[in-house]
Amino acid sequence: MKLTETVIELMFELSSIEGEEYSQLLYGEGKVLRNNLLKLFKVTENPASHDIIIDIMSEAGYPWFGKLARSNREEVRAVAAMEAQNDDLTKIMTDDEFMDLLPANGHLH
Repeated sequence: MKLTETVIELMFELSSIEGEEYSQLLYGEGKVLRNNLLKLFKVTENPASHDIIIDIMSEAGYPWFGKLARSNREEVRAVAAMEAQNDDLTKIMTDDEFMDLLPANGHLH
């Protein structure tokens, strides 16, 4: 992992956002720091931290990480939207009420 002046500035910004809770993940060099940033990306729920980690990884020579992280984030949002929609649909009628609407025929067992 390349430590440039930009990476160092971003690390300080990330440290100020995350505080002491995850500060131990901001220490290390090379592969250790890269792995720690990946761990932090996974455990933090702060979108600003996610964006800074993506910027750090891109600046440090891992531009693929941003594409992967952003596509996964969009996928997570899509799944959450579908789950919310399904929750709304279950409020309309229960499974039993739905089954009562179906005509009785020989194909249902």
